[in-house]
Amino acid sequence: MNPRSIKADRPVDPVTIDILRAVAEEARAEGIDYMLVGATARDILLTHVFGLAMRRATYDVDFAVAVRDWVQFEALKTRLMVRGTFEASERAQQCLYYKDPSRGLANRLDLVPFGGIAQGTNEIAWPPDMKTIMNVAGYDDALAAAELVTFAPGFDGKVISLAGLAILKLVAWSDRGREDSKDAHDLIHLMDNYAAAGNIDRVYDEEGVIEAGGYDPDQAGACLLGKDIQRVAGARTLDVLKEIIDRDFDRLSHEMIKSLRHLDNVEQRVVSRLHLLRQALD
Repeated sequence: MNPRSIKADRPVDPVTIDILRAVAEEARAEGIDYMLVGATARDILLTHVFGLAMRRATYDVDFAVAVRDWVQFEALKTRLMVRGTFEASERAQQCLYYKDPSRGLANRLDLVPFGGIAQGTNEIAWPPDMKTIMNVAGYDDALAAAELVTFAPGFDGKVISLAGLAILKLVAWSDRGREDSKDAHDLIHLMDNYAAAGNIDRVYDEEGVIEAGGYDPDQAGACLLGKDIQRVAGARTLDVLKEIIDRDFDRLSHEMIKSLRHLDNVEQRVVSRLHLLRQALD
């Protein structure tokens, strides 16, 4: 796998690089596979790799870590804290804070466990009472399709692909969409920008894609994203994704429309793109 490069005129913030390097080093030392996920991954690929405008700045860094059990998860957290620049959160088990000595500021780091810890299911239960449940459907599929990015000379790290990110966004929206619509907003943002994110040639070259989008490359990008999700996701994950869209198509499209209500013909635009994405999953 050839790593992607950060554009020279779009460098990643040095503090973010320090956090990425620390997690990569300690995960590797503990024998843990990992990938950068969340808003930072979105910005790394869309803005720093492909040069697209940043949607909203974020200072939180999210990693998904493939761990055997809670013992290994805690071992990774301990390794990071031993470095002296990370502190544990008193309220959230998945959260650490990186202290930037030069600025006196704290950046949040979230570690999302998945893999063996889910014991063959799509869920993890957080200790100690195991009553807080998180859906981790699609994480194993997304890790297998993660991309390498060269963040700094001699330092490559794994970043979730845009198709993998779309999978996780759809699952996360299904879990928490009634309380927080940001995952729906992020998903339509990925759909709108997928063609421009290094895929414009593929929109025209892949059979049936540009035609499905009515010869509009941005519209066709939603179809291509669906096809790439279909390639990345296993059968069980695909069933989950199709069920979410089929069950909640109207609510999901409504949340997407709200984030773009300043645009003309936004309802038609969102609904048609979501239909294209869904059709490509079959």
